[in-house]
Amino acid sequence: MISRAFRYPFSLGMSLLLASCAGANLRPDFQASEPVFQREWSVSTRIRENLAGERGVEFSNPLIWENTLLFGTSEAGLVAIYPSLGGQTRWVLPVRDGIASEMTLQGNLLYFGGADGFLYCVNPENGRVVWRYEVKSPRISKPTVFGGKVLVTTSDDVVFALDAATGRWIWHYHRTSAGAASIHGASQPWTDGNRVLVGMSDGYLVSLGIADGKLEAEKKLTTRTKFTDIDAGVVPDGSSVIYVPSYDGELYALKRDTLETLWRYDSGGTRSVSIDGETLYLASSDGKIHALKKSSGKLLWKFEMDGGTPTPMVMTEKNIIVGSSYQFLYAIKKTDGTLQDRWNVGYGSGFAGSMAYDASKRTLYAVSGAANLYSFKVR
Repeated sequence: MISRAFRYPFSLGMSLLLASCAGANLRPDFQASEPVFQREWSVSTRIRENLAGERGVEFSNPLIWENTLLFGTSEAGLVAIYPSLGGQTRWVLPVRDGIASEMTLQGNLLYFGGADGFLYCVNPENGRVVWRYEVKSPRISKPTVFGGKVLVTTSDDVVFALDAATGRWIWHYHRTSAGAASIHGASQPWTDGNRVLVGMSDGYLVSLGIADGKLEAEKKLTTRTKFTDIDAGVVPDGSSVIYVPSYDGELYALKRDTLETLWRYDSGGTRSVSIDGETLYLASSDGKIHALKKSSGKLLWKFEMDGGTPTPMVMTEKNIIVGSSYQFLYAIKKTDGTLQDRWNVGYGSGFAGSMAYDASKRTLYAVSGAANLYSFKVR
């Protein structure tokens, strides 16, 4: 196991809090019969020490590009390393206030939102900025690239369509919210090539024309008066059904063409669902993983994390891997929700963004709230 310091411009050092840390532990006697996670190495990008009581949150996600791993943090900006060399630095692109969105890699271009209010397009070969566009919001959804356009949503309910190669403005749609309490997030746009479906903070799923951004249809997905946000992206299942949860409401199965409700399940969240065969998995905002029959929404099993909110899920052959914003990384058996392994990153650190999984090498990469990148072998 190697712990490698990030060479530039960061200093050596990373402290791990072990299992004796204070905090909720629903399974104090749990021990994995066959551990799933084996930590290989870690890279620290923390510049300053956390203040007393401060808990970091990192929203970005690692991405694998050729022989390079790309990831971003709130302090480092965008970082490229060689994972085969234990995390050796390739290049660093400083971004003022860091990276505050998940990243999308399309061909040889990388797209992400900076906390400085700009959408960036970067060359992953050398870290040079190809273009940037000011969206004037510190939180931007994961970009969607389709048909020569890059689509993003901001946390203040503006959807932008830009030319993916040049950053030229094509259109934008601005929705005036109802003024209800809102969480700090944004729904990733989804498109079928003709329209764009995206969630809004007022609880509506809207359909926009992909050519001009004009509102074509809308559907209210929650009747709650507080935290009505739809921050999860739409997930299609074939050509007839889509799934989308609201934050503090329900999960909806809708007809793809008319948005008519097929069924709904009484739990919501900010994470898009995952589908594996005939089973749909929902990571809910109350810290639970739900396995549902995708045709009806019938509950098959439920797993409760020790605390915090879940990350997007990674599907392996047998397990679901999911992180908690609170403390742990979990491996859960897909068929019945049995806990297979649990790795402690340290109380108050946890995970927020998506993880990268290289199935061919059975290697998982995850960025913790303490701005540490971890490499795990997944058994």
